Amino acid sequence: MTESANKGSAPGPGLRARKREATRSAITSAARRFTADHGLSGFTIEQLCEDVGISRRTFFNYFPSKEDAIVGHLLDEFPAEALAAFAAGGSTEAGAERGPHGLTTTLLRDLFALTVAMADQMDFTRENVRALIEVMKVEPQLMIKMMGSAEAREHEFADIIAQREGLDPDDPAALLVASLFGTLSRRASQRFFSEENTLRYPDILAGHLAQARQFFVFSALTFEGTR
Repeated sequence: MTESANKGSAPGPGLRARKREATRSAITSAARRFTADHGLSGFTIEQLCEDVGISRRTFFNYFPSKEDAIVGHLLDEFPAEALAAFAAGGSTEAGAERGPHGLTTTLLRDLFALTVAMADQMDFTRENVRALIEVMKVEPQLMIKMMGSAEAREHEFADIIAQREGLDPDDPAALLVASLFGTLSRRASQRFFSEENTLRYPDILAGHLAQARQFFVFSALTFEGTR
């Protein structure tokens, strides 16, 4: 996509967002490189800022700590436009239909679209994740940080699912959908980053969702105590 603007005009939201993402990416790349070379305690935030060409204050506008900068993209916010589209998909104005379970019939499709948008924003490439893996070999405690961020992301998914579907915040259905979808997403990521893979991440995730749908669609399904 190309953009044109008159001289002297203020940059649009798209340009500001790209500049912010470029700065965030530069901080994370430098933090991972410093950690791989010197260890987590072998450099200071001031040295990191000097390498990137930003102030200490700017650093803390993006990340609360070195650890968060290293984990980086996993803690990013949802893309605003994609999140708005996801929320709108559950409204009656959008023609949302609900299945026998009470959830909108397009929920998984829209979760897929939101996840792909997140992956695009996060620059979800093999090179980036492999760099993170190399850092974790040096500082294995960062895995705990990453696992915690993944759990937090799952709860964030549950919150936006509940809002979209008109559920109470503590409704177990939202967390169950988020947990199931999160599992499929992680499995898709593992395959995407495998040495033998040649497929795009969206194609792998779409295939996993299609398989899961086949597994869970039965003409009759009853369990002890549910009749």
